[in-house]
Amino acid sequence: MEGSLLNINDTMARYIPIIGMEVHVELKTDSKMFCSCPCSPDAKEPNSNICEICLGHPGTLPVPNRQAIEWAVLIGKALGCRIADVSKFDRKHYFYPDLPKGYQISQYDEPIAEYGRLQLTFPVEDNPRDSVTIGIRRAHLEEDTAKLLHGTDGSTLVDFNRAGTPLVEIVTDPDFQSAAEAKKYCQELRTLFRHLGVSDADMEKGHMRCEANVSVQEEGAFEIVDGEVKPRDGAILNNKVELKNLNSFKAVEKAIEYEIVRQTRMIDAGEDWYQQTRGWDEDAGETVMQRIKENASDYRYFPDPDIPPFHPAALGKTISLPELPQAKRARFHEEYGFSYADAQILTSIKAWANFAEDVMSELIDWLYSLPEIAGSSDAIREDKKNQIARLAGGWMTSKLLGQLNESGKNFSDMALSAENFAELIALVYTNKVSSTNAQKILAIMVASDADHDPTHILEEKGWGQITDTAAIESAVDAVIADNPAQVEQFAAGKEAVLKFLIGMVMKATEGTANPETVEEILRKKLT
Repeated sequence: MEGSLLNINDTMARYIPIIGMEVHVELKTDSKMFCSCPCSPDAKEPNSNICEICLGHPGTLPVPNRQAIEWAVLIGKALGCRIADVSKFDRKHYFYPDLPKGYQISQYDEPIAEYGRLQLTFPVEDNPRDSVTIGIRRAHLEEDTAKLLHGTDGSTLVDFNRAGTPLVEIVTDPDFQSAAEAKKYCQELRTLFRHLGVSDADMEKGHMRCEANVSVQEEGAFEIVDGEVKPRDGAILNNKVELKNLNSFKAVEKAIEYEIVRQTRMIDAGEDWYQQTRGWDEDAGETVMQRIKENASDYRYFPDPDIPPFHPAALGKTISLPELPQAKRARFHEEYGFSYADAQILTSIKAWANFAEDVMSELIDWLYSLPEIAGSSDAIREDKKNQIARLAGGWMTSKLLGQLNESGKNFSDMALSAENFAELIALVYTNKVSSTNAQKILAIMVASDADHDPTHILEEKGWGQITDTAAIESAVDAVIADNPAQVEQFAAGKEAVLKFLIGMVMKATEGTANPETVEEILRKKLT
């Protein structure tokens, strides 16, 4: 398959990939789905949070977790789904070592939520479609299985700490046409789960697991009716392949891209394939056969006799939705003037979004209080607000995020307040500190366990920006005298040398000179 990904666009004229997604997310409730055991699937000590219900002992009775049901309703409402008046739990039968009962308590024909949708937009990403509406077929609640631990000696051990963890499965219509769309969808879901506070959705820890159903069909051979792929004019459709347990966004994208090319080549070679389940081998960069796919009839679904039907819609009337990430992202762009890229980063985590909102509230109040802005027109005020939003957005998504990564801190570990960060942005905006020295101040503020006033740091360190042209001119004269070769190169037309000379002046003034003033003086003296 070497170089196969280069062929994807070449096949689009004759073949169309049809992709649907199934995403499982573990809910972070205090207790498990059907018992009172602590819900701690990541517990280090194996089999430390289990009971007779987790282990499927005969005669045990499951009791549904109300919080899990409410959160499943919340997810359904956030996805625009119809919440069922009546829902029930079913038994899904299959034998596997991680399922001691011989069946999983899930939902079949009466899920909690159905018929929703999620809008995907690609303002900054490269995708053939700028906007895509993904139909949500259903969102249902079930229990997670145990975890199998495979040893290097061929042995397999079972850890039941995860068994019984509440799990919401979200199934889409086959509305994706590219791997990029599927990846974006999974990223949007993770952001949504985190904003709702129902899951950490950490894919590395298995909190969120993605599966893709992929089939490549000849153009014109099919149509999609009510979320189902139907053959057109007697055509025979190719079977779908389910890609299981994709544990990163990169894996989602790469596995789907690979599978599209693999199926396309099989069609070109006159080959067909069974409906099957395949895994993604990250090291080999290819999908690998796991098993022939079961159908619903193979699971022998029937209503769980131990759990009575319940009424999700009644619960839904008491549950209010917060501002959802997509709406917040659009508002950040429209109201504050953040770029699309910055708005997307700043709304990816709820705490980030709250911090950004507080920063902008401080900055706008300060900006509009300035005498030269207070009496200006609405158009000027809006323009100034957009300028400072772009400045603040860039500093939050690059400088601040970079400092956190460099220091090894999480956002929640940071003592820096939105008020003092806004003050730092105001110092940069009014040219009271250079960008270089502002970054030094930010590094101190991020590294400290206490919240610090940036103005105090600036005064203490003497990092205030020099605006005295006489002082800057003296530094410029010294740099010109010390670098005759570069001065000659600039005189000969090498414009890029000017950046070197500016840098030398900034170094000589320890980053306190106004770089715009430095450039102006240099050009005047060298021309």
